[in-house]
Amino acid sequence: MNDSIAPPAIQPSKYSTSGVSVPPHCSVGVTVLIEHRDTLGRPLPEGTEVELRDASRRTSLARIDADGLSRHEGVTPGKVAWQLRDGYGQHLVAVDGAPVVPGLAAAAPPERDVVAGETSLRATYLPPPLAINLRGEAAPDSPDLLSEEQLEQLRLAGSNATLFLHGYNVAYGHHRHFATWAQRDDITEAPLLVPSGTARIATIRQEIEGLAARRSADAEPLDEQFNGSAAHNWYVHMEYRLNRAAGMAEDDWRQYTRLVRVAWPGDTGSTDFFQAELNAMAAGRRLVALLGQLDEAGIAINVISHSLGARVILTALNILGEQGHHRVVDNLYLWQPAVADNALSNDPSQDSHPLGMGVFPDAYKAVRNVVVLHSQEDGVLGPPPSETPAFWRHVAEATIPAARLGRWAAETFGADDWKDELFGSVGGAYDKKWWVFPSGLSAPISRYYADKAPANTVIPPIPRQPPVGPDPYGRQRSARAWREFRAQALQEARDALASGEPLPAYRLLTPLAHHAVITEARAAEYIEALQRLVARHWRAGKPPRAALGHIGFGAVRDESDFIERKLGNKTYDFVDQTPWLFDHSGMRIPSEEVFEKSYQDGIVRPLLRSSGFGHYEPI
Repeated sequence: MNDSIAPPAIQPSKYSTSGVSVPPHCSVGVTVLIEHRDTLGRPLPEGTEVELRDASRRTSLARIDADGLSRHEGVTPGKVAWQLRDGYGQHLVAVDGAPVVPGLAAAAPPERDVVAGETSLRATYLPPPLAINLRGEAAPDSPDLLSEEQLEQLRLAGSNATLFLHGYNVAYGHHRHFATWAQRDDITEAPLLVPSGTARIATIRQEIEGLAARRSADAEPLDEQFNGSAAHNWYVHMEYRLNRAAGMAEDDWRQYTRLVRVAWPGDTGSTDFFQAELNAMAAGRRLVALLGQLDEAGIAINVISHSLGARVILTALNILGEQGHHRVVDNLYLWQPAVADNALSNDPSQDSHPLGMGVFPDAYKAVRNVVVLHSQEDGVLGPPPSETPAFWRHVAEATIPAARLGRWAAETFGADDWKDELFGSVGGAYDKKWWVFPSGLSAPISRYYADKAPANTVIPPIPRQPPVGPDPYGRQRSARAWREFRAQALQEARDALASGEPLPAYRLLTPLAHHAVITEARAAEYIEALQRLVARHWRAGKPPRAALGHIGFGAVRDESDFIERKLGNKTYDFVDQTPWLFDHSGMRIPSEEVFEKSYQDGIVRPLLRSSGFGHYEPI
């Protein structure tokens, strides 16, 4: 029994059922029973604490029992309001079958009348968020899988799962709190009763008038102050827009469907794109376990990736395809993918990346349908077509003082994107992938191998004094180091093959991690390619392919019969967003046109027809 529950009592009544002060009289305390269930019909977890406040401003605490009930004794007749004190992500969406907006309900919990005797109420909440964190080392006892309870949540919610993978240079971030009633523009009168638990962690998007354009006193964007930061901000915006595109009414959230939020370590700094690519492949390797779990559980899988998140999912699909697992994913939506435009080819000989990291030749086997959403106005992925307006042209014509340019651009394009947009005329962030091989710069791949390979392997030593001795330029030392490096790398490949593991670990061969198992022959080809690059002082033999998220299939369809066939039977499809998407992250807080043409027409409508999104009906 909960000691904090107030016993039944005879007490003076100061308020009528309407909340108006009346002369005192004696009345018996009310027993209030609240049934707490989520939108999938499940009782909320046993032991969750519920705080109820009554018309006399008294607090009654109770814990939810195994049947989902909280029992509050000795409550003053009149208005009551309540809130969960530790229900992470379980936001109130309906009371007695009447919908409430969860953001407003958190700011000003709905008040209901209770009368003498016993009053029963039914409260309905959202199920909690679903998340997989691929950042950091995987724990031995938690192999990047969902719990059985989370799988059941997906089964009950239509037996489908939609994964979202964020892009490059996005930190992990965190959720924020709900705005209180005093902070909101859309609550004009102070609520009568406000439980102390108000403004708990918000895992959904909050709508506040002018939120995206306003900033707090410390210059922090209010959108981040209330809707979370970094990856968490992406999650709440994408989840909300997909639900709205599927048909959720603004004032009724009972159909709200949770994404499976996948976080990966893409925030390697604004210039180390190569390390972010390696991190993406390492994360994709870990993602294989989750895709296999969902497939085995009979849950339809759909994936939406943004930017370099495409490399994460394509790595996982390529591994599954190599292993003979076909059509595991129903629908893959690559939004502004920061991979080569021929990444979906089945011919590895077409890979222009000097280290063989550009093409995922077996990925197509593991997915039924692929849709690429691209825009030539995306300055992060490349320069725009000459006949359309572009960011830097606006900058060149603008009269914005230089001191204000950075702040204006950051507010316009977002803190992560504005510098890449500004320098889009030279290829934006995507062109940094070839910064792996510049002459006279500290190459990222050199840093990657610094603590893994023998000394002097990756870059030949440069004499710091006039050449002397039998090996003045260190060529013999370099040759010995290369031989040692080759021996170690080939041994790593042999050991991995001998282990029998379906996904063995690699160190020296990590740039080939999009392959399930790296053969000795493939390892030898990689070492030779790496040594050729060093001999040329990191000048790549071929220019990089344009980004798939920039030009779509425009060039590769004429070069590949395979791509042409896939486009012909709609196994591969595309949405050219050039006329309405003008920056790399324009889908996070979309314009009306992006919402209608990209979210609704490009993603959700075909998704509902083929695989499903929660319990929404096809539009």
